[in-house]
Amino acid sequence: MKKKISLLIVCCLMVVITACSQTANSSEGNESQLKEENSKLTKQVNENAEKLKELTKKLEEQNKQLEDMTKEKENFVFVSNLSRDFVQAHTTGDEEKLRELVSEDVVIENRENNIYAIIKGHDYEWELFNNEASTQLDDWVIQGYEYDRETDTYSLNMREFITDENGEPVTPPTFLSLTFKYVGEDWKIISISFDV
Repeated sequence: MKKKISLLIVCCLMVVITACSQTANSSEGNESQLKEENSKLTKQVNENAEKLKELTKKLEEQNKQLEDMTKEKENFVFVSNLSRDFVQAHTTGDEEKLRELVSEDVVIENRENNIYAIIKGHDYEWELFNNEASTQLDDWVIQGYEYDRETDTYSLNMREFITDENGEPVTPPTFLSLTFKYVGEDWKIISISFDV
């Protein structure tokens, strides 16, 4: 009987030892599997976080572009009307109106009945009106318009069509670029340049 009890105890111990070793092996396997899954999930979270950052940055850039386009559209009327006033004043020699339209960065100077614009901080001047010229403005066309977020300015480029005393076009047409900024309570021209 002692042999049977001993055999029974040995069999029970083998079952317990086998079960314990399998539990230990399966615990290690589960731990390893969980670590691997955790690593994969962490990698996915990091990738998604990076994608989210990229998409957020892209969205911010597009929102800035949308704001810029809205500003351009809203202020086009003001800028184009001031451009028209400037073109009329500089082609007719209306010195008072020119002074009214420009900021403190632009000096309007009358020398021998000719009117010049001098941009402060630059080494050049532009002749706005020549009293001896027998030309007149025939038409003008806006060639380009844009808003610059960094400087909070608006640039308008136009082409002026000038005719001589015989009504013949003066070639080539004059290209005029004006830069505007909202200063205090008014829109002002802060830069002027011509090209042919």
